[in-house]
Amino acid sequence: MIRSSATLSFFGAGLATVIAANSPEENAWADVLRLDAGPREQRTAPKQTAAALKDRYLAHLSAQEKALIKYLLSSPAVPRLFEARFRLARVLALKAEIENDPKKTQQASDLLSSLENEATPEQKSHIAFTRLTQTMRLQRFPTKEQREGLLLSVKAFQASYPTDPRAAGLLTEVATRFDSEPRLKKTILEEAAALSTDPRLQLRIKDDLKRTALLGKPLRFSISKLSGGVLNLDTLKGDPVVLFYFSEDSVPSLVAWESLNEGLQAHPKIQRVAISLDKKIHSTQTVTKEYGASWLVCWDGLSWNSPVARAYGINAVPTAWYLDPQGKVQSLNLLEDLPAQLLSLENNR
Repeated sequence: MIRSSATLSFFGAGLATVIAANSPEENAWADVLRLDAGPREQRTAPKQTAAALKDRYLAHLSAQEKALIKYLLSSPAVPRLFEARFRLARVLALKAEIENDPKKTQQASDLLSSLENEATPEQKSHIAFTRLTQTMRLQRFPTKEQREGLLLSVKAFQASYPTDPRAAGLLTEVATRFDSEPRLKKTILEEAAALSTDPRLQLRIKDDLKRTALLGKPLRFSISKLSGGVLNLDTLKGDPVVLFYFSEDSVPSLVAWESLNEGLQAHPKIQRVAISLDKKIHSTQTVTKEYGASWLVCWDGLSWNSPVARAYGINAVPTAWYLDPQGKVQSLNLLEDLPAQLLSLENNR
């Protein structure tokens, strides 16, 4: 049957839309966007070790890399060229960090540099922001010189892009590197608070200031133990204590717990208290079997709303503190250069 020209005209716009929606590049871009949801939940939960979670995350990044390359090769003139290449640079950088692969790090940096040459002013701000956040991830436990360099870089970003709302978040993040310098940290956070218009960021800054004020102060709380009964922190006075906040679904938490177990082997007299922020007791039980044999593991099922999290401004995991025998907080950043800190804290008590 031959349709009239009027009928073809009537369906023309709709057909064009369907054809465009099903074009190779649009299908490839749809695959990219689907992966934004993160790794898919597995039907059978495997043993939640740091290595297993790391492998799962790496597999997801590899899928993102493959999808982005497929999109870029789908047409000689793909739309969203900058966004696709920019996303690819970020994925390569994340893979490089996890795999500790300098070659991939350089590839990601080179890709960002090539984008910078043709970027609009707004796109340049995204590139600068990405470079900064990548450096912060690589320097999670920086030296004093690196900390100061990060702060200078954030200030430079703020000066170059004075209306960019992300400056407040960058200041808040860089402040976490100054736990050992609480006065400077407080100043940075107060500057971030003055810039921020985001209610969630303002809450985070409030929490961070709350934690900063704890240094040198005693902690007192009670919480349910995973094994039954209640832990009253005061009963541990007389011994130093490592207090560790974690979550089973946080890969950095599991990596940190491994590091703490290794570092504490030389300090058997230090009491160990691990507080789970998991909602489900099964999650905490699973990870405790792997890492918590020598720990007092606590769980109240309230997750981030737990009084022992809210009262002390806990808004991220892993978090590890050192309490002296009087129960006073002497370190808010125990995971930073753990062996040296433990040695110094033990010698000074």
